[in-house]
Amino acid sequence: MQPAAPATKWSAGSLRITSRTVTAEEVSGRLGITADQQFERDSLTSPRNPAGARRETSIWIRRSGLPDDSELTDHVRALVELVDGRREELASLSVDCNLELCLGFGSDNGQGGCVLPARLLAEVGAIGLDVVLDLYPPEPAATVACP
Repeated sequence: MQPAAPATKWSAGSLRITSRTVTAEEVSGRLGITADQQFERDSLTSPRNPAGARRETSIWIRRSGLPDDSELTDHVRALVELVDGRREELASLSVDCNLELCLGFGSDNGQGGCVLPARLLAEVGAIGLDVVLDLYPPEPAATVACP
């Protein structure tokens, strides 16, 4: 009998800003941070299908930059540090944008969890970010679409 393989878990984090009126390019300019991924309002959701659906909002996404075997709290800290010193800019954007801290968590055995310290959550709240937590059933992290 072979020993069971150790359970693996993964996590991911990103900052996502969406708006019907502010362009993704403008978000980058106002924050002084380049997006990892961005889409403009009215752009095709699938560029290979010119007759397909168009985006209802501009979308600006910046990932934590950490590997997926990092703890979820580390992704949150990295994103909080990324926008540290830009609270006024974020507050200004929040008038016309949705600001979200997108977090993803998965485990190959369906079990797992983490603790998000109150102090860290207070910082996220003070910045004005809503938290979106996506939990994924057992499958490889490579199939995850968002965070």
